[in-house]
Amino acid sequence: MRTKLTAALVIAILAAVIVWFSGVLTQHIAPGVKTDEQSYRGATHQVELSAINVAEVVPGQVIAKQNTQVSARVLAQIERFLVRAGDTVKQGQVVIELDKQALQSQVQQAQAQVNALQASLTQASKQLRRANELFAQGLISQNDIDVATANHDNLKASVEQAQQALQQAQIALQYATIKAPIAGRVVERFAEPGDTASPGQALLAIYNPQQLQLEFAVREGQALTLDIGTQRRVSIAALALHADVPLVEVVPAADSGSRSLLMRFAAPHSAKLLPGLYAQLELPASSRQGVLVAREWVHQHGQLDMVMVVKQGQLQRRYVRLGQIVDDQVEVLSGLSPGEIIATEAQPAAL
Repeated sequence: MRTKLTAALVIAILAAVIVWFSGVLTQHIAPGVKTDEQSYRGATHQVELSAINVAEVVPGQVIAKQNTQVSARVLAQIERFLVRAGDTVKQGQVVIELDKQALQSQVQQAQAQVNALQASLTQASKQLRRANELFAQGLISQNDIDVATANHDNLKASVEQAQQALQQAQIALQYATIKAPIAGRVVERFAEPGDTASPGQALLAIYNPQQLQLEFAVREGQALTLDIGTQRRVSIAALALHADVPLVEVVPAADSGSRSLLMRFAAPHSAKLLPGLYAQLELPASSRQGVLVAREWVHQHGQLDMVMVVKQGQLQRRYVRLGQIVDDQVEVLSGLSPGEIIATEAQPAAL
C-alpha cells in the first residue's frame, strides 16, 4: 500500500513539473513592453517621421596660427629660464638669460682695439697735416706725402673695421638676454640651465592662444563646394564643445595621395582650448527620414534605453534602440513607430 502511495506521489510531482515548464502557469509578456499599466493624463507627443541630415565627419585638430620657437643666436651657456611650460608671456618679456661673461670680455677687447686704433689714427692725422705743411715749404718730397697719406688711410679703415667688430660684440651681448618674440603661452622648453646653447638651437616654444584654428583635410569633392566664410558645425569631444564656425583659410593645393585639401576654420571661444586637441567637422552629405524624440524623453533602465508610451490611456514602458544624436534630439532606430504617443512628463518610477 505504501509503495503505491509513493509511486502516485512521484507521478504527481512529475506531472506538476511538466505543466510548469510547458508555460501553462506562466504569464506571457511581449518583448520590449512592460505590461503593468497605469492611467496617464499628462502632456504627450505624437511620434512622426522627420528629416535627418546625414553628415560626413572629418577628423582634424586644433592648431595655433601664430606660434614660434625661441632660439639662441650665440654660443653660450644657459644661465637660467625665467618661464616654464604653461606660463603666459608678453611680447618683449625676458624669458631666458645666457652666460654673459665671455661675451662681455669680447666687447671689452673690441672696445680696447677701437681705442688703440683711434689713438693711432689721431697721431697719423697730425703727421699728415705736418707733412702737408712741410711739403708746401718744399722741405719734403711728394713721396713723403704719399706715405703719410697711405698710413692715415690704412689706420682710418682699421678703425672702421674695429668699430664694426665692436658693434657685433655688443649685439652678441644683447643676444644673451632672450626675449619673447610674441605674446602668448609657453608650450615647452627644450633645454635646461647649464646646457650650452648653439646658434639656431630651439630653446622654447610659444603660441598665441588668441589665434587658434581648427585644421581639417577635407576630400576634394566636398572641399570645392565650400567658400571662405561658409559656416559649418565643429565639435571638440574633450571639451564637449559644439559650435558653428566659418571657414577662414584654404591651402590652394590638393594632396595627391589623400585627394584632399587642407582647410582651416575659426576656433570656437573657450579658455580650455589647446593646440593638438582632437576636433571633428560635420559636412552635410544626404538626408533621410527617421524618428526623432527629445533626449530628455529617453530614460535609462540599467543598460537599456526606454521611453514612456501612452496606449489607450494607459502608461507603458517601451524599450528602444537609439541612433545618432541631432542637437537636442536622438534618433530611434527601433521600438517606436510613427503615430504612437509618448508621455513627455512621465517618469519610469511611475510604473
